[in-house]
Amino acid sequence: MALVSPRTRQKSCVSCVASKRKCDKGSPCARCTSKSMACEYKSARRQLKSGRGEMQTTGESRQDVAMNSGSQSSENDQMSPQGIFADPELSVPQLDVTDLVEPSPDTIVDDSFFMAFDNRGLANTYLEVGVMDRERIRYCVRCLKSYPISLAHTGKTTFIHPRNYQPTMPQALQDAVSASSLYCNKNELNENVIWEIITSKVTQLTEPRPSWSVAEHLAFVQALIIFQIIRLFDGDIKQRSDAEQQEELLTSWTDSLAIRTGVVSSPSSTVDRGWEYWVFEEALRRTIIVSRTAQSMFAIQRQGFCTMVGAVTDMSFTAQRKLWAAPSAAHFLKACKETRNFWVDKMNLDGLMENGTVDDLDELAWLMLVTYKGLDGANEWIVSKGGSSLID
Repeated sequence: MALVSPRTRQKSCVSCVASKRKCDKGSPCARCTSKSMACEYKSARRQLKSGRGEMQTTGESRQDVAMNSGSQSSENDQMSPQGIFADPELSVPQLDVTDLVEPSPDTIVDDSFFMAFDNRGLANTYLEVGVMDRERIRYCVRCLKSYPISLAHTGKTTFIHPRNYQPTMPQALQDAVSASSLYCNKNELNENVIWEIITSKVTQLTEPRPSWSVAEHLAFVQALIIFQIIRLFDGDIKQRSDAEQQEELLTSWTDSLAIRTGVVSSPSSTVDRGWEYWVFEEALRRTIIVSRTAQSMFAIQRQGFCTMVGAVTDMSFTAQRKLWAAPSAAHFLKACKETRNFWVDKMNLDGLMENGTVDDLDELAWLMLVTYKGLDGANEWIVSKGGSSLID
């Protein structure tokens, strides 16, 4: 594949824009280099050539077009998520970040964190400060801590889907799986060597790189989330301190992933585009949600408040358990015909709670239900639907 990328006036890199920091516009810039972050710039114009045809884009790649449910592209122009890994040279252009709504640093929330979440009028604003009650914290942290265990035992989580990485899982996620397996077997006799291995893997993961595809970007964010959950919530003081040094990096990686893919502004789920496309796009959404939720939970535990209420509330996802759990395209198609997908738009759970059942919700849906409605609200809903097992 040949790639021609003429550039007009150079703008600040995506990481500096997302963090609202001054960029020296180097390649890579000094800030990204000093913080071991990927330095990427929005492409003004791209021309992609392959054996199947040609496509010119402005601010979008083939993958971006494929993930945009409102776009009309020909069958020959579509590329599967697996195709991205098959072509590691593909570097996806950035979206125009100048049109994004920036957070207001002066916004303060005096009411409770989740009263802000429940207020649908605040769904599109970035609320800078929020607090949380202990029951929700305990449940959310328990869910987050289960993800490394799930990854070690099954090779997947509520935001990591194995279909996205076939036939070969990228090294970043392989390291996350290995680290999770070691962590699950940590004890007093081996903990020093296990922490040493995990530290080494994190160092490798966060080494600067000139560019990456969307699929690689997604894998790196997912791996860093797993490492952060392991280290932030373990209780080891040194590991928590080390993990705190990567908080800004995870924020930058997550924000730039949201910017370059446009999943925040995607109007609806893409179940009609087929299993592979839907799984990839849904993984993008879920990864961003889990990343911001994990950072929020740790911030609340550490300092009593977080600054990502609006950043989480701005996200959408598909809540139907059978769709995310589908092991094949045939199972996915069957689930689509037999069940409702329950698209949760900007964390508005009303439709799901009104028309869904206890069996419809997957792990992420339960996490968000408790996050936005509280333990009592979730348990009341379970009882109203005839459920017998309540959340402790």
